Amino acid sequence: MDNEHKKMKQIIQMSKVSMPFDDLEQRIMGRIEELEKAKIKALSDKKYAIVFFLLGSICGIVLNSYYMNKIQMSEMAVAYRNYISIFFQLIFVILICFFCLQLWKLIKIEQHKSYQ
Repeated sequence: MDNEHKKMKQIIQMSKVSMPFDDLEQRIMGRIEELEKAKIKALSDKKYAIVFFLLGSICGIVLNSYYMNKIQMSEMAVAYRNYISIFFQLIFVILICFFCLQLWKLIKIEQHKSYQ
């Protein structure tokens, strides 16, 4: 029985898996912690992006209305006032669409990351 015990001990020692690097486990755990921190930061960034998008939209609407009133009160030809009004409104709409697209991409990236 003592001989069998030695053989069994040798077989178990042969099945031991040695790690290629001593700090492999620590590095992997460090990377996992970094990924978790990045996820939390991305969620915070997404919240800030939404808040600032809404604030920017509200400020843009207020500024656009203010400038439209100023333009309508100015003493220039009606045709010029209309062209300037359309130009400012078009720029505002293009900016809002561009920022909506960027915000949508940010939300989609976060949803895609959470599914993986």
